[in-house]
Amino acid sequence: MASRQKAKQNFPNFINIRQWLNFLKTSLVTLFVVSISALKGLLRTLSNHQNALLVLLLLLLLTIVTFAAIVPGTHTFEGNIIAQEMTFTYNGEESKLFLQNISGIKELENDGRQTLTFTGDFQCETWPELNQLHSLIIDLKDNDSRWIIVPNNLQATTDKNNLITLNELRLQPNTKVAGLSYDFLRTQLDFSLQSNSKLDLKNNQNTLEIDLGKQPIRVILEGYELPPDLKLPNQPDKQTPLEFIVNPDNQQFNLNIAPNTKFYITLAKAPKYESEQWFREKIETKDVKFLNLDIPGKDARDDLKNSTIVEGKIRMVGQEQEIKKNQFLMGDKLDPIKTPLNIKEIRHLEIVPKKGIEARFSGKTKEIQIGIDPDFPVSRIQGSWLDGVLPRDAIIALFSFGAATVANLLSWLFSNASKSESKP
Repeated sequence: MASRQKAKQNFPNFINIRQWLNFLKTSLVTLFVVSISALKGLLRTLSNHQNALLVLLLLLLLTIVTFAAIVPGTHTFEGNIIAQEMTFTYNGEESKLFLQNISGIKELENDGRQTLTFTGDFQCETWPELNQLHSLIIDLKDNDSRWIIVPNNLQATTDKNNLITLNELRLQPNTKVAGLSYDFLRTQLDFSLQSNSKLDLKNNQNTLEIDLGKQPIRVILEGYELPPDLKLPNQPDKQTPLEFIVNPDNQQFNLNIAPNTKFYITLAKAPKYESEQWFREKIETKDVKFLNLDIPGKDARDDLKNSTIVEGKIRMVGQEQEIKKNQFLMGDKLDPIKTPLNIKEIRHLEIVPKKGIEARFSGKTKEIQIGIDPDFPVSRIQGSWLDGVLPRDAIIALFSFGAATVANLLSWLFSNASKSESKP
C-alpha cells in the first residue's frame, strides 16, 4: 500500500516534466520553421534582386571597417621626458654597458654589503699595524655598511688625471636601477642597483671598473669587518670608521658589485657636454617609472606617490600630448606603480642642466593616460586597430563615409525588401 501511494505522489511530477519537454519540442520546431521561412524569403529577395547581394556584402565590409576604426589596438609610442628621478629594470639577455667615462670624480661612495680588496702601500694613523701590509681584504657585512674613496690631496688636485674616473659600469639582466637622479648643488649622480638573487654568482654580477688616478687615495669604511688572521692589539669596533691611505699598485680597480647597493658619484665640477656620453644608449627596459614613494611608516595606506616629471612630450598614432610638471604618465591601467607605461627601450639618457635627467624612449601600449592625479587622468592617446594600417586623417574620412553609406544602404535594402513582399 505504501509503495502504491508513493507512486501516485510521483506521478504528477512525471506528467509536468513530460509536458515541459513537449513544450520545448514544439518551440524548437516552430523556431526552426520560422528561421527556414525567413532564410527562404531572404534568398528569394536576393535571387530577384541581385543588387541586394552586393549591397549586403558592401554593408558587411563597411561594418567591419567601422568596428576596426573603433576597437582599440596596440601601437608603438615614443616620447622624451625630463625627470628629477627615474627607475627602470634592465630587460636584456646579456650584460649591458650602462655608465662610462665619468671623469673628474672627487668622491665615490657605496652603501651596502660588499667585499673590497686593496693592494699597495698603506698608511694608517689609528692602527699602524696596517702599514706593514701589502694587501688588505675587507668585508662590509650590513646593508648600512659604507665605503668612500677620495683622492688623498683633493685641495691640490687641479688635473682631472689625478681624480677618480669611472671607466665602465655593466648591468646584468633583471638588474633594477632605482632612484636615478642628479643633484646639481652637490654635482652628484645617485642611483641604487638591485639585482636578482639568481645573479649572486661571482661570474654573473654587475661589474664596476674604476681608474683611481695618479695619486694615493683615501679610503673611509663604516660597518666593516677585518680579516680574523690580522692580529691587532686593539680590535676596531665595527661602528668606528676606519680610515687609511693607500698608494695602489694598479690604477685600475675592478669590483663585482653585490646585490642591493647604492652609489653616490660626486664630481669636482659640474658636467658640461661630456654628460651626454655617460649613459650608454639603447637600453632594453621594463617597469620604467618617473616617480618616487613617500613612505612615512609601516602602514601602506599612508604611502604617497609623487611624480618626478619636470616636462616632456609623448606621441602615438599621429597624436602628441605634452606632459607638464608633476603629472603622472600611465598606460591602459590607472596605476603608475603596479602597471606603469610599457616602455620597452630607453634610447638615450642625458643630464639637462638645472632640470634633471632626460630619457628618450619607445614602447607599445593600447592607451596612454596623463594627469596630475593618477586616479583621474585628463589627457589620453588611444589608437584603433585601423590606426596601424592607415593614417589618422584617412581613418576619419573613411569612418565618416562608412557611417553615412551604411545608413543609406540599410534604407535602400529595407525599402526594396518591402516592395518585394508587397508583390503577388
